Amino acid sequence: MSMPVFLAMDTATEACSVAINGPDGLIEECQVLANAHSQILLPMITRILQRAGLQLIDVDAIACGIGPGGFTGVRIGVSTAQALAMARGLPVYPVSSLQALAAGIAQPRVLTALDARKGEVYAAVYVQGADGLPVLQGAERVCPPGATAWPTEGFYWGVGTAWPLYHAGWQQENILGWTEDHYPQAAAVLRLASARQLRGDTGCTAAQLEPHYIRPFLPVGQQK
Repeated sequence: MSMPVFLAMDTATEACSVAINGPDGLIEECQVLANAHSQILLPMITRILQRAGLQLIDVDAIACGIGPGGFTGVRIGVSTAQALAMARGLPVYPVSSLQALAAGIAQPRVLTALDARKGEVYAAVYVQGADGLPVLQGAERVCPPGATAWPTEGFYWGVGTAWPLYHAGWQQENILGWTEDHYPQAAAVLRLASARQLRGDTGCTAAQLEPHYIRPFLPVGQQK
């Protein structure tokens, strides 16, 4: 039996990425271009489908990085996933963008941290499970950099846009290093969603898909 075809996307950070597991394997496109996701996402999806030799009618499910991340970017990804899923009645697999960040790096223990602006970070600890995919330890949270309370036991690797900004304050003997310029990627979103589908997860409907902001959302004009 052939594997279901997933069309995946993540737009939670400066990186806008799309991936599909077509007949010739995984195909992905990523552009790091802040404040342009609304212009580039749909053309990227069209190109990815063309490169895979597929059309939307050939897609079995949509996988979407739902944040946390930039409010505008997250909304663009979620609304696009909803529109595509509604058009064909497809199931949607919401994936944490922090989990996708952890899944995109070959490290067994990962400290994910994205710049949340306002002097805060989106932070979470992930440890590789038996299937090789990252498992959340505790909860994802938004907090000041000094309140991350990274684990002091076990050896970890840092990843995410907050590390170049705040790594000096996070120096601990058990943090082996950190990776710069690494973002949540649609390929990792696809891999996580596909693994859930294989375990029997049927996803959700387009109407049930919601952004994962962590921080309360404020209407435009009230955001600082």
